[in-house]
Amino acid sequence: MLTRRTFIAQAGLGLLAGGRAAAQSGRVGEALAPRAQLTVIAQVPTPDAPPTRLTPASLTLYDGGTEQVIESVEPDPSAATIVFLADNSATFQVEVAEMEQLARALIRELFAGDRLMLIGYAKEPEILCDLTEDASQLVAGAKLFRKRSTPRLYDALLAVTEDVFRPATTVGKRVVALLSDGYDEGSQTTFENALAALQSADAVAYALQAQDRTYGAPRAKRLGPKPAEAIRQLTEGTGGRAFKLDEANAAATLTDEVRRRWFVVRYAPQVADVTTARRLLLVASDGQMILRAKKSHPPRWR
Repeated sequence: MLTRRTFIAQAGLGLLAGGRAAAQSGRVGEALAPRAQLTVIAQVPTPDAPPTRLTPASLTLYDGGTEQVIESVEPDPSAATIVFLADNSATFQVEVAEMEQLARALIRELFAGDRLMLIGYAKEPEILCDLTEDASQLVAGAKLFRKRSTPRLYDALLAVTEDVFRPATTVGKRVVALLSDGYDEGSQTTFENALAALQSADAVAYALQAQDRTYGAPRAKRLGPKPAEAIRQLTEGTGGRAFKLDEANAAATLTDEVRRRWFVVRYAPQVADVTTARRLLLVASDGQMILRAKKSHPPRWR
């Protein structure tokens, strides 16, 4: 359960490993996937670009290497649950005042019905403002960022997924707006498990990408990808995108996509074993159209 000010990143860390062990001990044969849906985001040059029109005939979808029959493609204008997750660690190359300004820029661009949570993470994540539509509460929470300790990014991502998104079964749009350079130090969660958790919860990661504090220094493989590569894999792997900190109108572009450029693709997966990771490939018939979706379905253990 989340508290008003803080929750521990380790919450839910045993779920993935425990689920695997239980499944492996009782798995029999092959499980076929039930009807599935996929969030597809239509990227446009500017927020004032005309609406994108998608139909089943304009898309080709491969799930696990097999072409799928798309049953429907519908716009998703529903409200979103957004978590602004900011690196609060001592060596992060963004000052507290700028963190507040970036959070306030996102708050100003929220659409009616959207709910936002503010979290700063270092060795542990800390809730600065619970999920709310109230701009005054969010602005007050944005003043509480503070720099301390080391960044456990992967633990924070898993905790947000398990404690914020997964319990919200009626929530459609789940967004992480990540302020980070992608650097992690000391997480118990692996990068792969953090990404798989986001994908399995159908959460989309957007990033406000800061300068890499390691300047591309070599990194042991067991510690996860280099920071810039981590940002790339998190955003591309979930169907999101990365913005530079000085990119104009990043907050407006993000919220415009979430409210007006999301589509839901529904299909019944063919010859897809849900107990193994399945790669996804989405192709638009219009070569000029940029569509984004998560790159894979993680394994679902019985």
